[in-house]
Order: sequence, then C-alpha cells, then structure tokens
Amino acid sequence: MDVVELLRGHDVMVDGTAEGTGTTRDIPCDGALERARWWQAHIVEVVTGLPPDARPGAQPRPDFDPDRHSLAAREAAKARELAESGVGEASARTVRRKRQRYQALGLAGLVDGRAGRREAPGARLDARVVDAVREIVLSHRGPGPVSVERVRAQLLVQLAGQAAGDDVPVPSRSALRRLCSQFTGRLPQETPAPGPGVGDRVHLDVLSLPGLNQVTDGRHQLGLLFALDEASGVLLTAVACAGPEPVYGPALLARMCVPADQRANWISPWSSGQPGSASPSTAASGAPVIRPRTLVVDRAAAPGMAALRDACARRGIHVRSAAQLTPQDRGRVERVMTAAAGRFAAYLFSPAGRPAREAEWQVDRVQELLDVWLEKGWLREALPTGAGFPRTPLERYEDLTAHVGRVPTPLPSEEFRDLLNISWRVVGPSGLRLGGCAYNAPALHALRRPPTPGPERRPLEVRWDPYDLRQVWLRTGDEEWLVVPAAASRTALPAAGSDAGFIEERSEAPRLNRHVRNHPPELPEAARLAYHAQLQLRVACVVSAADRIDDVRLLNRYAAGPRYGVLLHGQPGTGKTSALLEARRRCTAQSHHRHGTQAPGDRAVPVVYVHLPPATSPRLLLVELARSFGLALRGSPATSQWAHRVAAAMKDARTDLVLVDEAQHLHGPGWSDSAVTETVNYLCDRIPATFVFAGIGSPGSLTSAVTGAQHRRLVPVQLTDMPAGEDWCRVLAEAEAALQLRAHEPGTLTGLAGLLHERTGGNTGRLTFLLRTAAVRAIQDGSERLTTALLSGLPIPG
Repeated sequence: MDVVELLRGHDVMVDGTAEGTGTTRDIPCDGALERARWWQAHIVEVVTGLPPDARPGAQPRPDFDPDRHSLAAREAAKARELAESGVGEASARTVRRKRQRYQALGLAGLVDGRAGRREAPGARLDARVVDAVREIVLSHRGPGPVSVERVRAQLLVQLAGQAAGDDVPVPSRSALRRLCSQFTGRLPQETPAPGPGVGDRVHLDVLSLPGLNQVTDGRHQLGLLFALDEASGVLLTAVACAGPEPVYGPALLARMCVPADQRANWISPWSSGQPGSASPSTAASGAPVIRPRTLVVDRAAAPGMAALRDACARRGIHVRSAAQLTPQDRGRVERVMTAAAGRFAAYLFSPAGRPAREAEWQVDRVQELLDVWLEKGWLREALPTGAGFPRTPLERYEDLTAHVGRVPTPLPSEEFRDLLNISWRVVGPSGLRLGGCAYNAPALHALRRPPTPGPERRPLEVRWDPYDLRQVWLRTGDEEWLVVPAAASRTALPAAGSDAGFIEERSEAPRLNRHVRNHPPELPEAARLAYHAQLQLRVACVVSAADRIDDVRLLNRYAAGPRYGVLLHGQPGTGKTSALLEARRRCTAQSHHRHGTQAPGDRAVPVVYVHLPPATSPRLLLVELARSFGLALRGSPATSQWAHRVAAAMKDARTDLVLVDEAQHLHGPGWSDSAVTETVNYLCDRIPATFVFAGIGSPGSLTSAVTGAQHRRLVPVQLTDMPAGEDWCRVLAEAEAALQLRAHEPGTLTGLAGLLHERTGGNTGRLTFLLRTAAVRAIQDGSERLTTALLSGLPIPG
C-alpha cells in the first residue's frame, strides 16, 4: 500500500515511538533533533493535510486539503506560510526536498547532515602534520592558548627535518586553527584587529532629552548635540539646542579641540592681566584634549554642514557618513550616546538640575548644567561597555594615550579664533550688542562711541561662539584681544550663525552680488585679503541663466503633467557654476519667505547641489542624490528602487530645485545614450523638483538636449564668453567699485577694458582670477592699486 494513501486514512494513527526507516541514535546534537521534529510537523501536514497533533475528526486547512490542491500547491502554500512567520530558508524547493527525504528516511531524513558528522582530528591531513601539531600544542606551557603563527612556524621547522626532501602539504591557517581546537578544546589565540585610537573616529549626532516632553507638555523641544570619541568614550563637546535639529558650523570643531575650562581665555591668555578678561576656571580639571582625525556625521544635509565640511577639509580632517560604518560599530556608539542622554536627563531631574527647572528649561540654563555634568559626571562614570576596558572615559583616555606614548595637543589660538563666527561692532555707551545679548566690561571705556556729535568710530572685529554666548572676544589691536563677558542674563541662545549686523558668511559658495555689501571701512589686512580673494563679478549672461531657471521652476510648480529641466552648457569659465549658485541662493531665500521661519525639527531641504565625479552612470547619479539626503547606502538595490527612494526623500524634504554640476561626466563606460536619456527623462517627469544640469561644451550623451527631441524635458541655455563692448565695461566698472584698495584710482579698469579683454578673451573665469590675484598682490606689496604693469604681467590659466 502506498505510504501517502496509508497516512491519509482516517483510521490510521502514527505511533510516535516509530522513527521510520532511519534512526536518530547517532545524532549527538539535541538542537538538530528538535529542529527535525519541528520540520516533521510541517511536512506531515503537507503530505496528509493534517498536522500530527490534530484532533480526531479535524478538517484540513483550505490551503492544505489534498482533495482540492495538488502536492506541489500544498508545498508552495507551506513555503509562503513559513516565510510570513520569519523562516528565511523555507522556499518551495526546500519544502519539496524535506518532504522527499522524510518519505524516504523518516525523521532521520530531516536532521541536518552536518550534526552527526564525527571525524578524527586531522583525518584529511598528512599523519606527520597531525603528530607534529599535537606535539606542539600539548607541549605549550605559556599563558593562554598558542598562536596559529607560532604553530605554523614550528611545524615548518619539524617537517623540514623529518621529511628529508619529501614534499608534505602544509595545511592552511584555518585548517591549523581547527586542528588545534580539536586537541585543546579551544581556539588558538587570534591577533586582535587594532581598534580605533583616540580621535580616529569622532561621531556627531543629535539626541532628544528623555522624559522632558512629558514634564513640559511638549512646550519645549530640547535636543543634545554630542561629539563622542569612539575609542575612549569621551564627549569632546555637548551642545543643548532648542529643537532636535541644530545648526552645524566650524565653531563645533573649535569646541572639540580646546579644553572646555580654557576656551574663554584661549585667544587672550588670562595671565596677561588684561582688564575685562574672564576669570579662568580652576586648573587641573583633568578635561582631556582630543583632535579628531575622522568626523562621522549622520545628517549630511543638515544646516551648516557644508561650512563644517569645508573647515575640516582645510585642516586635514576626513568627514565620513555614518552609513558607511558596520552595524556593530554604529550600534555600540549609539548605545553610549543614548546612555549619556539618559544620564544627563536624570541629572536634570535631580536636585542639581533645580536651576533649569526654575528657569522653565531655558536653553542657556540647560547648557550651563550640561557643561558641569560633562566635566564632573560623564568623565568619571562607568561606560556602558563590556568588560576588559577601564571603567570610565577618563581612564580609557589615559590608558590609550599611555599605550601610544603621546597626548593630543589643542588647537593654536589662531586656528581657534578663525573657526569662531565673526562680526563687526562699534562699542557704544552700553558696550556691545550681539545676538540679542549685551556685553560690557570696564576695559571698553576707551573704545566707547562718544555721545556727542563727532567723528564716527570704526567697527571692531568680534569673535563669538554661537553655542556659548557667555563671552565674546574683541580685537583692539593687531594681536590684542579682550574677553568681554555678558552684561545681562539672556533668555535663550540664538540660532547659530544668526546676527542682525555684519557677519562674515560661512556658506558653501559666495553669492554673486557679495561685492555690493556695505563693508566697514579700514578693514584689517587679513580681512581685506579674504574679501578680495572671493571677489565676485556680476555678469549679464549668468543673471539671465538664473532668471531662466526661475521661470522653469515656476512653471513646474503649477504643472499638472510632465515637468521640465534646464541644461546650462558652454566652455569652461563662462559662469555655469556661478549661475547654479545664484539659482540656489534665490530658491533658498524664496523658500524661507514662502514658508516663514523654519520651525525646530523641520527637515526641509529646498535646494540640493551635486557635483558629479568622472564616469558617472545614471545609477551613480541617483546614489549621489541619495547621499545628499542622508539615505543609508546599504545593499545593492536596483536603479528603479533608488529612483523611488530619492523621489520619496525629495517629497518629504519639500525639495524644489536640484542642481547637477559637471554634467559632461554623466556618461560612464558601458552606458548607452538611451540609458542616460531615460534616466534624465524619468527624473524630470516623476521627481517633484526642477533639475538643472550644467556641463562643459556638449556634455556627452546629453548632446541631443541641444539638437534633438530625445531630451525633450530639458531647456537648453548656452553661456558664452563676453564680447568687447558695453556689457564688458559695465562688469569692469562694478568690479572696480567693489575693490577695497586704499590707493586705487577710479576708472583704471574701464580704461584698460581692451587690454583685459585681449588677455582673457572675454572669459569671466579668467577675468575673475586675474582681478583677484592682482588685488591680493597689491595689498601684499603695499601698492594698494591696480596698474597696467600689474595686470599685464600676472599669469592667468589657459
């Protein structure tokens, strides 16, 4: 009688003591046997329609009824059921193979064949190798297990003496490890991989304060920005911010690399006896100094991140995305940061946090408590890590630096000063006002503006930390600085980088019309050098291209059908990148005006700028866009999946404009023109943003954007060199009006219009380089003017 027909009979009962044709007596692993019995219940249901523990008279489930479904259909239904329950290896083919082995061997056919394998140590190796390894391992008397390298070295020596010319195959390193473990019962000692050192990886992340929303009914959203050294667990700096999304900036780097108790007097040493200097903290606080070598960020598109990246690049600090780390490394860091946030929250709700509670959780009061807790609490509390390391971050820092034999040094005072925000202020009768706060000290008496009419005093340079407004630094001479403390209590910290007066902008790229700003007279030489090195020209074709981008963006905003993009093409130096930056400035300003002030936690990204590397395929273009929104770059999803993820991210971020520079690189090896065309058309049609591509000449596969209908979604805009004429003279006149040279004679540049056009060929890029270089040279040699000899002798790029 067929076994299937026998099992389907209602009057047949399977005796649990029978094990079929196979046997499980030789199975040494109870886990393998339990796994086999688990599979047996599912296979019996596939074969008979009912599980083994079904009650008498039970009916098969609809998907497993043998009268309604074939055996293959029942196997597929079981595979779907197991996949939905989380069993990843249960495909229909696996269920069929298990069923066949069960029908042939019984329960033993469902047992993993690897569980019953019993093999003598080194059964597949040469007997001389096995004997030599046994002797080496059992004769080891040192502490701990013997290393594989030592076993291999001694094995080669013994075999060289025993074999006498006979070739004996030496096992691999992994085979030696298995052989040693069979002799000793434990694996040989592995040389541990070197972990990160102090400052090798510093993580920047933002966390919320646990339990605060329940107390304040959501009225205050306070976040904590932590800079954590992965190796030691030291928090280099911590900033309390109003909202979960602070503004990043170079001042964060300054706070990381200088001791917290010495930042106030780092530019102007307190021992110099200058009046008005803030009193230093007591020495010997033990706060460690760490200078990061790699900065790991989790918010690539956060406000101010571009300025922070630029400051890191100038100091040789690599900025890395957190998505590039392994889940184990990132998980360990997140656990430490979560523990730090929880401990500080407990500190706030303890009696020590009474000032913050009485001040109704004002940010400045929370920041003051955070500074105290960072020095006296976190550094001396045990880390939430495993055993084998010193207990506290301070002990781990001391242990790691002692092992290396050197201690990191803080930033020099000049670099610390340059990383701070800069403003220009006139000292009034009540002192200085900056960021809504007043600053005053007796040392400012000689610098105050006279109340009676008289000559205006020149503005002075002020350096300030946007994350700590307890003091500012005022330059009174070339190398003379005053530390001016806050004169009144403040209600909240202002947004980093915001100021009502003149502030040096720290943006990703300068604006086109920066030269029309009202700079204070008699700027210091360093400030004038920096100003002229960034001098911008306002060119008519660049402004026209930016206007064209605005027109297309406005049409796309109200378009019900396909959207259109813009293609800027031309020779190098014609202003394509300048047009992109001008379009970005306009879009950002209009977005802020349309949506109002950005609320805390708002993740809106109105503009995305992407600079393509060489040989960029359409898939890599989508990956670059995904990286701009901080999407995790894990796995290998298809190009269509990347497109869907980028579209969803742009929709959530309310992105209105996407700028793609160096579009001539969008033609990687192996990609046809049609693949690039289809990708560009998809981006312009489906993604809710206006795409602008800028490339040199006729950018490779995008040639049809100018001549044909393949790229029907792109509007071509060509930028060319300027001819000699009225527009050329107007550009020179505006550039001359923007110069800050003391002895320069007006009308010089317009009088040399022919010479400048002959040298540059009307190329705005060459003209900009020539004027910047000449102005910097004039300041350095003291001539303070642009002359015919200077403009004729300076080399310019081809």
